[in-house]
Amino acid sequence: MHVLLTEAKFGDCDALSKPLRDNGCRVSRCHARDGICLALVPGSSCPLDDRADPPVLAVDVRDAGDELTAREFGVVCALRKQVPVAIVPPEPGLPVAAPAGLEDRVTVTDAETLLATCQAAVAIPRPRPEPAGAIG
Repeated sequence: MHVLLTEAKFGDCDALSKPLRDNGCRVSRCHARDGICLALVPGSSCPLDDRADPPVLAVDVRDAGDELTAREFGVVCALRKQVPVAIVPPEPGLPVAAPAGLEDRVTVTDAETLLATCQAAVAIPRPRPEPAGAIG
């Protein structure tokens, strides 16, 4: 399962990255370490444009602020690509809210529930595509 991470503030999604990987997810981020959108970095591309293994879920780590920060624009990109978006707080127990205008388009959850859902999704056996030229 390929998960795309974005965040309201630099470093907010760091704590979620390793647990997602430990649960069998491939994790990509919207931004390079210097904060630039990967679609704008020379020689790079947006993970949402990956045709072989596109993200099936975008996760935005944010607090209870009403408006998207510039670091969260990946939420809009994901929604445009019809990729579901989950919103989680940067720390357990902190209040979290969907950005204004997106309340009906995203799911607000916590990291523990998100990890359990991802773990269950990764455990579902998927049929392997047949090699080209295979005769059935």
